[in-house]
Amino acid sequence: MNRNMRMKLVALVFGVLAFINVQAQTIQDGLALIHTERYNEAGQLFKKLAEGTPSPENQYYLGYYYVKTNQLDEAQKAFEKGVSLEDKSYLNQVGLGTVALGKGDKAKAKTIFEEAEKKKKKEAEVLYRIGEAYTLFEKNSDPAEAIRLLDEAVKRDKNLADAYISKGDALMLRNEGGAAATAYEYALTAKPNYAVAHNRIGEIYLRGKNYNLALENYKKAIEADPNFAPAYKDLAELYYLGQKYKQAAENFDLFMQKSGSTDPELELRGTQFAFVADDYAKALQGLDKLKGRSNNPFIKRMYGWSYFKTNETDKAIQSLDEFIKEVPDKVIGDDYKYLGRALNQKAVAAGQPYDSTALTYILKGASLDTNKVEAAVTYKEVGALTYAAKDYDKAIDAYAKGIALDSSAKTIINDYYYLGLSYFQKASRTIASGADSAQILQAKRALNIKADSIFSIVTVKSPEWPYGYYWRGVALYNAYDRQENIDKGISAPHYAKFAEIAEKDTTDQGKYKGFYKVVYPYLAFYSSSTLKDDAKSKEYWNKLLKADPENVNAKEALGLSAPAAQPAAAAPAKKK
Repeated sequence: MNRNMRMKLVALVFGVLAFINVQAQTIQDGLALIHTERYNEAGQLFKKLAEGTPSPENQYYLGYYYVKTNQLDEAQKAFEKGVSLEDKSYLNQVGLGTVALGKGDKAKAKTIFEEAEKKKKKEAEVLYRIGEAYTLFEKNSDPAEAIRLLDEAVKRDKNLADAYISKGDALMLRNEGGAAATAYEYALTAKPNYAVAHNRIGEIYLRGKNYNLALENYKKAIEADPNFAPAYKDLAELYYLGQKYKQAAENFDLFMQKSGSTDPELELRGTQFAFVADDYAKALQGLDKLKGRSNNPFIKRMYGWSYFKTNETDKAIQSLDEFIKEVPDKVIGDDYKYLGRALNQKAVAAGQPYDSTALTYILKGASLDTNKVEAAVTYKEVGALTYAAKDYDKAIDAYAKGIALDSSAKTIINDYYYLGLSYFQKASRTIASGADSAQILQAKRALNIKADSIFSIVTVKSPEWPYGYYWRGVALYNAYDRQENIDKGISAPHYAKFAEIAEKDTTDQGKYKGFYKVVYPYLAFYSSSTLKDDAKSKEYWNKLLKADPENVNAKEALGLSAPAAQPAAAAPAKKK
C-alpha cells in the first residue's frame, strides 16, 4: 500500500471513529447532564452534536443549553441557525420565543408561541417546550398558560415525565405546594424512580419546613442517581439550616464534584460552607481560586474573617478595613467585631492589655447586632477583656449591657459574678485623701453596697455555690467601718454560709485556703467580741489552723507555740 493510500485510510478511519463518538452521545444524554447541572459537559456534548450533524433538532438543543445557562444571545444564534436549516422547525421557533420571553418581550414571545401551537398542536414535545418556557423566567412567567399547555402535552404523551416536572414548577410559582407534589408524583409514574422528581418533592418539603421529609426525598434522589448533583446542593442547604455545618460543607463539595461547575458564585458558596464548618484553611484556598474571577465584594469579608481565624492578623485587618470602606452599606456587626478582635490580637501580642480602637469596633459590632443574644455575648466578651485589663468602669458598663440583653444565658451567674467583682475592684481602687476624703469614702461605700447587691443575685441563682456568699461578706466588710461591721455582724451570715458550703466539699479543700484565712478570723473575732462565745471563737481558730497549719494568727489566738504546731502540720501525711 503506497503512502498516500495509507494516509487516506487513516484519515477515513479516524473520521468514522469521530462520527461514531459523536453519535454515541445522544440528545437525551445531554438533557440528563442539564438535569444534573453538569452544564460544562452538556455544552460540550450539544456543541459536538450540532457541529457533527447540523440538524434543526441539534441546533434547538444547543440553544436550549444556552437558555438554561442564561446565555440568551448565544441561544438566539443557535435557534436562528436551526430555522435557517428548516423554516418549519417549530422547536427552533419556540426557542426564539423563549429567548424573547427571557429578554422581557412577552408580546413577541406570545405571538411566536401561538403560531407554533397552531401549527403543531398535536405534537407533545412542542406543547411541552412552550409550557416549560413560561416557567423558566420567574419575572416573566405565566403559570396558568404553562399549566394549560403542559396538560395538553401529557394528553398526547402521558409518559412525558418532564412535562409533569414543568407543571409542578408552574404550580410552585403559584405557591401551590400540594398540587405541585402531585404533579411530581405523576412524573414518577411516567418515569419510575426519577431523581429529578424526588428532588423536586424534597424542595417542596424544605419550603414547608418539613425537614425530615425533605431529607428523605433528597436521599431518594441520590439513591436513584448517585451522580445527581442538585440533590447534594440541596442537602447542603438543608444541613446548613440544621446547623450541621460539617455535613453541609461535605455535601456541597460533592455537588461541585458531581456537577463539575466552575461558576464563581457557586465556588464562593462552597467557601462559605467551609468557613462555617471551621475549615478556615480550605476557605482561604477557595478564596484564592476566585482571584480575578469574581468581583463580589464579600470575598474581602470572607478573607478578613478567615485570616483572623488562622491568626494572620495583619491580613485580616487589611481585608476587613478595605471591605468596610468599599461597601459601608453592606457592613454587619460581625465585620466590626472581627476587625476589632484582629486589632486587639495585635495589641496583646505587642504587650498591651487591649487596643482602644479595637474596643470601639467590637462595641460597634455589638450595637449593630440584630440578635440580642449575640450582642449580649459580645458585650460580655468586652467585659472580660476590660476586667482583665483592670479597666473596671468599662467592664461594669459592658457586663451590665450584656446581662440586660440576655439574662437567661447559661453563663449568667458568671456574668453577675464578674460584674460584682468589677464594682468591688473599682471601690478598692478609689483612694480617699485630703479634703475630699469624706466624699470619696461615701463613693467607695456606695460601690461596695452595689457589689453586695449583685453578689446577692449570684447567691439566689446559685445557692450552693460558695463564692457569692464570700464576696458579699467582703464587699460589706469594706462598705462599713470595720469595728461597726464586727459589732453588728454585718458580714457574719455571709461568711458563715460560705464556710458551711465550702466545708462540705470533699474534692479539694486546698482551694479554699485563701478564703478561709479571711472568713475564719472574722467569725472568730465576731464570736468572741460580739457574741461573747469563746468556745465558738476557738472552734473557728482551730478550723483555720487545720486549713493553714502554719497560720501565725491562729497559733497566737490559741496560745500555741511553734513546736506545738508541728504534730498538726504532720497529720495529713499520716492519712496517706
